[in-house]
Amino acid sequence: MKDNPAEKNIKHDMQPGELILDGFLGDDKRQLAEIIAADQETLQRLGVSAADLAKAMRALTRAGMRALGGQAEEGDFLVQSEEWMGWLGCPFKDAKRAAKRLTTVTKRSTGETIVWSDLHIHLIEEHGFFEGKGASHRLEPDELIRFLGLGAQVE
Repeated sequence: MKDNPAEKNIKHDMQPGELILDGFLGDDKRQLAEIIAADQETLQRLGVSAADLAKAMRALTRAGMRALGGQAEEGDFLVQSEEWMGWLGCPFKDAKRAAKRLTTVTKRSTGETIVWSDLHIHLIEEHGFFEGKGASHRLEPDELIRFLGLGAQVE
């Protein structure tokens, strides 16, 4: 499939070193619309909206922020948020900025840990974008949904 001209500048900003060191696309050669559509299919199959997923992630991030650098206990989760000075801009050119914050969430019952940024929450909620396959910070929608205990159970 040929590049969509409207995506050209967005894809440029998603390359390594433009907005973030590792970039957003990894080794995924699909068009942005294809990446987003595939992840949207996963959300629909599991019965979870991007808004509901972002809401759950934001709630855990806020719990971590209240812990002031320590760990917060939220149900089955241990949550820690770390923040640095500055902002990250959205590569989708919507003039949104997200705090440079990482939230580390560990599920006590399984020992699994997932890390996301405030920018991840925005990208999922507003653009349905979980990053490209092979991206170092990609969040797999089915794994994230299962981890958070949302929607239909993933085998």
